[in-house]
Amino acid sequence: MKIKQKTIFISIITLLAFGAIITFLVERSKPTASVNYDEFATCLGNKGATFYGAYWCPHCNAQKEAFGSSAKLLPYVECSDSDVEGQLQVCKDKKIMGYPTWVLSNSISLKSPRDPYKCTNDVDEAQICKENYSDDYGVWIIDNKKNTLVYSTTNPVQKGDMWTFAPNAHLPGDLSMEVLSELTTCKLP
Repeated sequence: MKIKQKTIFISIITLLAFGAIITFLVERSKPTASVNYDEFATCLGNKGATFYGAYWCPHCNAQKEAFGSSAKLLPYVECSDSDVEGQLQVCKDKKIMGYPTWVLSNSISLKSPRDPYKCTNDVDEAQICKENYSDDYGVWIIDNKKNTLVYSTTNPVQKGDMWTFAPNAHLPGDLSMEVLSELTTCKLP
């Protein structure tokens, strides 16, 4: 009889421990309360940043999703008409060449340990230049953690390893919250 009670006791303790572990893992896997980016998204617009995108663009949608419910406050301009191949005039006028593109009304500074590489239409250039060359803007590859492109009407100015581009430079690609914060001085929550 004592062995049977001991076995039941051990079984109950094991089940309780197993239940506690399962509860812990389930609670840990639940999404945490989403961060409210309302002030950050509003600040981006107040600082003159504009996010150009297209409804069908997965990178644009990922950029919006990063802002959660605050995406509605982003300074967003839709570039695509109902024809996926077409582009709205507002984006043609701004010479938006890809999606997403962030245009900042203030000058921007990016750190690069080497000189930015200016793309040309030379056929011997890197593939990234062949795909992104523009007659309207100089296209610069900045050497940071990953190749960042900057479309600018002027050459960058160097101060140490910081390269500053004139206002209204274009930054194609989905930018991290940290980069947007750094470029605009808007504070992240």
